[in-house]
Amino acid sequence: MNKYCIANWKMYLNQFESIEFFNSFLKNNFDKDVKIVICPSYVNLFQSEQLISKYDNIYLGSQNVSCHKTGAYTGDISINMLEKLDCQFTIIGHSERRLYHDENNSIINKKLNILNESSINPIICIGETLEEKNTGKTFEVLSNQINQIFSNIKIHKEKKYILAYEPIWAIGTGISAELKIINSVHNYIKNFIKDIGKNYCNLSLLYGGSVSENNASDILEIENVDGFLIGSSSINPEKFYNIYNQF
Repeated sequence: MNKYCIANWKMYLNQFESIEFFNSFLKNNFDKDVKIVICPSYVNLFQSEQLISKYDNIYLGSQNVSCHKTGAYTGDISINMLEKLDCQFTIIGHSERRLYHDENNSIINKKLNILNESSINPIICIGETLEEKNTGKTFEVLSNQINQIFSNIKIHKEKKYILAYEPIWAIGTGISAELKIINSVHNYIKNFIKDIGKNYCNLSLLYGGSVSENNASDILEIENVDGFLIGSSSINPEKFYNIYNQF
């Protein structure tokens, strides 16, 4: 199973700050069998691709993609535009897109359908709210999200699929889920996705939600954790490398 260390820069790091990040980060050794994916803002995609192009194990990702292939959709970015930038991964379904831009499972399914017929690999975010967690609905919410997002999607053997479990109550709070919760949820998801298709084996499962250099090694010891989708810790080159170095 592929291992991933993915940086979601969100709306941080402008053009000059991005260059400073790479000037520091790329001085390190990247000898682990772990795929690093950097997801900067749209305005930094081209520049980032130029800086990482010579590194075999560092890839470019985007933070989102339109559910439309082309057309009059002001502010959107199409799959073709990302492909031309040599973007190899794209995040879809992040809770912040759901919360602030009203994206639902149906829209995410449309995005996955477009990604499925492209050269770009999807990073699909799922997760429950604090209220859903406290009322014992975690597994119900996650299974509904997965079923709806993968509805009528044919799994391709040659494509990499990444599911990122990000409990919404842990994102940006500095409070990661307890190890026993991560273990329980990841085991459930791994068993659940076996029903998606016979080629489910090329679907990696990541954890996201206040991942830091202090808790990364403990989380990586959990069965069925194939890596991380990292937010705030990923915009600091030293912290991000320290997490990568714990694989």
